[in-house]
Amino acid sequence: MSGTSADGIDAAVVRIRGGDGAEPLAVELLVHHHAPFDAALRSRVLALAGATPSEVALLHVALGQRCAQAARAALERAGLGAGEVAAVASAGLTAAHLPPGPEGEGATLSLGDGDVIAAGTGCTVVSDFRAADRAAGGHGAPLVPWADAVLLRPRARERGAPVAALNLGGIGNLTLVPPEGEPIAFDTGPGNMLIDGALARRTAGRTRFDEGGALALVGRVDTAWLEALVEGDDFLRQAPPRSTGRERYGESWLARHAARVDALRVPDLAATLSAYTVDAVGLAIEQQLAPRGAAPVELIVSGGGALNRCLMDFLARRLPGTAVSDSAQALGIPVLAKEAVAFALLGDATLRGVPSNVPSVTGARRACVLGKLSAAPFHAAN
Repeated sequence: MSGTSADGIDAAVVRIRGGDGAEPLAVELLVHHHAPFDAALRSRVLALAGATPSEVALLHVALGQRCAQAARAALERAGLGAGEVAAVASAGLTAAHLPPGPEGEGATLSLGDGDVIAAGTGCTVVSDFRAADRAAGGHGAPLVPWADAVLLRPRARERGAPVAALNLGGIGNLTLVPPEGEPIAFDTGPGNMLIDGALARRTAGRTRFDEGGALALVGRVDTAWLEALVEGDDFLRQAPPRSTGRERYGESWLARHAARVDALRVPDLAATLSAYTVDAVGLAIEQQLAPRGAAPVELIVSGGGALNRCLMDFLARRLPGTAVSDSAQALGIPVLAKEAVAFALLGDATLRGVPSNVPSVTGARRACVLGKLSAAPFHAAN
């Protein structure tokens, strides 16, 4: 998994049992390995919006190579060979995400060539998960709600009430899992993307993210600007299905708000954008879930934002009626591994021929088996 924060690749080695109808899926995380991007590759990824077709093609191969390296490293740590693995499931890196609008079709493009990964690992590869949902008229995102339902349904049934998963990567993604029935899911708005981008802008790249939330914790929220941001963001009031990405909350956002971004003290900037991220989550619950009687009793946070104490503190204050924890505490899955675990579940579903999009979430016309298969390299016998 490589998300919109563009910080690197998270590889998870996952053992999955069940799923044959006789018993529910059981998921065991064996290894989590994080492979950070070097500065040169990260710069290329962040420059994708203005990249030439040749550069996009080269990045497709380069990211496939990096995914293969991360998968090999994770398998080595797990003590497993290629022949002991059913498949590598790769979400790829989203180069462009254009949700369908009223005037025509949208598009989404994920980089990280599955055949390059297959050649580099010796494994069958499932990749390009978003395309089938998009071809069926959906957004191609979010895709993890199917996996979230697998992971959280037992907890929701035990509590007798809805439980929610919040991933705070570059973008915030929320999945609400009721004790029975389909999950409700959509993008909440900005995750870490604006915080990371603003800090990189203010420090000429010396500070790429607010580690642990240390800057925001000593900053003060600019409440006037925060109110203006929330009031002026029509995405926060958009009804699902909804998804977003760097096109909305990336470099163009920073350019539009450059005067304020450049004027605030750095800790105050981090605090205000952290509050913006959390307000987006709070509004999503209040406007999209509470009216349906589906507000969660528990919010389980994953992604890099779960390591940010300021974001976690703000969430607890913003949602006083909801127990806020992280995926390590609640599920035993490290916060940086959870999305990779979700794509392992999606890849397993693909191998079993099970549809794993949720049409009510993505807006697709039908349920789809997701992903494309790249065969493991064939070695003829001598």
